[in-house]
Amino acid sequence: MKNILVQKRTFSLVLTSFLLLAGCETLMTREGVRDVEQKREINDRVTTLQKTTADVNSRFSDLEADQRQMGGRIEVVENRMGQASLDREKQKRVSDEQMQDLQKKAQVLQDEVSKMQDIQSALKEEIVNLKVKAAEVPAVAAAPSKEAATGFDLAEELFNQKDYKKAILNYQKFRDSKPKDKRVSEATYKIGVSFQELGLKDEAKSFYQELISKFPNTNEAKKAKIRLKKLK
Repeated sequence: MKNILVQKRTFSLVLTSFLLLAGCETLMTREGVRDVEQKREINDRVTTLQKTTADVNSRFSDLEADQRQMGGRIEVVENRMGQASLDREKQKRVSDEQMQDLQKKAQVLQDEVSKMQDIQSALKEEIVNLKVKAAEVPAVAAAPSKEAATGFDLAEELFNQKDYKKAILNYQKFRDSKPKDKRVSEATYKIGVSFQELGLKDEAKSFYQELISKFPNTNEAKKAKIRLKKLK
């Protein structure tokens, strides 16, 4: 009976020890599995992080390349804009110079026109005065007088001296005083030439046309036609 009890106790101790060892082994196995899974998870995360880092680095490289390319394009655009600005400044400077030159020429022309208008006004006034005075003088005989000849000769002398204003006045005085004199055609022609030399083309045309109309068969009329063509 004692042996049986001893055997039972011994069996219980052995069974208890076995269970304890089995439990410890099971516990150790679970912890090992957990450690393995944690290590695997960590490795997976590390791998994912490495891939992400590589992807990010690749994107940064692409961005840097794009940035360098964009910087090159910006530099080209800036250079072109700078050149365009220089071209605009140059064109503006040339335009300003041309405008100033045109303004100077316009001023010179305006001054010349003013002078010619003053001369024209003075001549017209003198011619009107002469016509008024001539109207007051009584008619004389058709035969040329010494005074008339002297008036024509004086006009000729002034014309040859290129004193065209006084020549016009004396030729006109001769025409008014001796309208039937054979030298009236020559006086009319030289009045036209004098006006032309003074730059008064319209007045010159008027006397040339009068000459051609009144004395069509004279040498002066032929010369007047040539001068009219040149004035046109």
